[in-house]
Amino acid sequence: MQNRHILLRIIGLSLSILMTFAGVLVLRRQEIAAGLTVILAAILLFLISVRAIEKNPLTEAEAGALKPYLIPSLFWAVSLILVFFIIYGLGNPLKTPEQDRWIAAGWLVNILSLITGVCWAVRWKPPRLQEVRAWLHGNTIEILLLIAFLAGGLVVRIHALDQHPYPWSGDEASVGMEGRRILQGQVTDLFSTGWSGQPNWSFVPTTLCLAVWGDSIFAVRMMSAITGTLTILTLFLLAREAFGREVALIAAGFLFTFPYHLQFSRIGVDNIADGLMITLVLWLVFRAVRTGNIPTFLMAGIATGLTLYTYVGTRLVMAIALAALIYMLVRQKGYLRSHLVHLAAFLAALLVSVAPMAYFFIRNPHIFMARIGQEGIFLNGWLAKQVELTGQSALQILLTQVSKTVLVYISQNAGSNLFNSPEPYLTVLGSIFFLVGMGVALRRLFEPRNFVLLLWFWSVVLLGGILTLSPPANTRLVMTAPAVALFFAVGAWQISTALKHLRVSSRWIMALNALLILVFTFQNTAFYFGKYWNGNYFQDGNGELAMEVGLELKQLGPDYSFYLFGQPRVFAGFPTIQFLVPETLKVDLTAESIPALTIPAGQGALFATIPDNQPLLEQVAARFPGGKWQEIPRKTKPEVLYYTYILSPAATPRP
Repeated sequence: MQNRHILLRIIGLSLSILMTFAGVLVLRRQEIAAGLTVILAAILLFLISVRAIEKNPLTEAEAGALKPYLIPSLFWAVSLILVFFIIYGLGNPLKTPEQDRWIAAGWLVNILSLITGVCWAVRWKPPRLQEVRAWLHGNTIEILLLIAFLAGGLVVRIHALDQHPYPWSGDEASVGMEGRRILQGQVTDLFSTGWSGQPNWSFVPTTLCLAVWGDSIFAVRMMSAITGTLTILTLFLLAREAFGREVALIAAGFLFTFPYHLQFSRIGVDNIADGLMITLVLWLVFRAVRTGNIPTFLMAGIATGLTLYTYVGTRLVMAIALAALIYMLVRQKGYLRSHLVHLAAFLAALLVSVAPMAYFFIRNPHIFMARIGQEGIFLNGWLAKQVELTGQSALQILLTQVSKTVLVYISQNAGSNLFNSPEPYLTVLGSIFFLVGMGVALRRLFEPRNFVLLLWFWSVVLLGGILTLSPPANTRLVMTAPAVALFFAVGAWQISTALKHLRVSSRWIMALNALLILVFTFQNTAFYFGKYWNGNYFQDGNGELAMEVGLELKQLGPDYSFYLFGQPRVFAGFPTIQFLVPETLKVDLTAESIPALTIPAGQGALFATIPDNQPLLEQVAARFPGGKWQEIPRKTKPEVLYYTYILSPAATPRP
């Protein structure tokens, strides 16, 4: 095309029309200043574009060159228009549930329109059947091993899923209730946030699991089990793309029974999404840069944008992905200039996918910063208070934070935050391979794959551990689990390479690596389903009480109300109880409330108390005689969990 800038002028003309349309919509919402600003900018862009086109009209050759882009441009126009409609709809404070559903559908169509337009423009075609067969035939053993790791990973993630870890946590129940609200149509605005400031889209996988496996904690945990299993796949793809087949197989073989990752793959919280998203996004970024394939850049941009819709910690993935992409582009001389269209596809996909959720957070920055402000030791003032209380310098306190966070991988037990393990994340042997792998990465720091791996691991350790409260924060370090598996695999690969130089045959090396995976599979499963399970390290008295009393109330049925003397430890509306028996009347009792206590007519009552408050339950029994006493022991310790006094509907006093 002789006129190199004609395409930009056409885009400017089209964009000016769309901006005018958007400005009118904003004016109709009575946002006068914003609407007039958009319209004035649109008019200015229109005049500039028209003048440029008039001065340099299209030649026949240029018109012919643009024809293949006519249909794709229609899809891109649809995508842009939908972005305006979505943002406009989200800004409407009076939108209805039906409009919420249309907005969500429009967002999905928006992404599909962009994908269709780009794939049409580059004339993308799916691989032919013969090519697929040839690839499968040439990689049979690799595929079978991967399938074995995935199948084994799923089995160890769903085995006795409703029994271990015990008890069900309140966080799991909270996630389950968010999924239930979406399933029941109580929550329709998916571009808003729910429990703990998490985007409502993050609860959609839980909603689907509830729809398939029923309204249960098992279904909530299945969401994590599936996510954790998929992470094995995405880790394999990333490792194969960046490090090769041998490293990929070792990393996948290690992760599928890694106790730390296994634990969060069996708890129904959204932290496990961190590992899936970081491996998926980085795989697509590495693959896009290597192949120079525009559709892959597009998918990388979409996946990067979707990180804003999952667990709070996953937002870091977007920063890591952008940093990785920039670093790889800078490392390749001339790449940026020759791949502007590819980067445009990435950025367009990123903006389209992220726009609705970004719009919400821009309007509600306090929600975006809530968890960061609560947990960050600088933002919440914790560090300054510790300096004042302990007399230590800020540097000394930070070094303690570093020690607690880093050593949990190799030498310090992980005794907190939904894990409570008596051991470090890694065994002694695992620590050796992990440290060797990190040493290899540091030795070749400036190779993009090593730079990105180190950036990934240490940015999470810093921002999710060292600079937050109560390290080691198991819940905030989950994103490092696949990175740990990669370091382990790189260490094993480096040792294998050294053995090759010592003239050890390839068959022996393969056998040793297979033995290594078998040893770690045995060690990890024996620990997690043996020592860890039997030792009841996950135990939590309040969670256990809530789970057991909730199950008892569920068995008693809707004819019973619940009254609890739980202060100051536990309350009647504990999330686990609320999830199990949402319709049951729940009342917190104190000594002062006993004289005025009444029981609804025709209702039975289950009174429960923690051991410290047993005398108060005796007062209730004296006031409402005819009930049944129970002493409920703990399953994890030789002590009483709680006492109950149960009045059947027939035994409750009539008004």
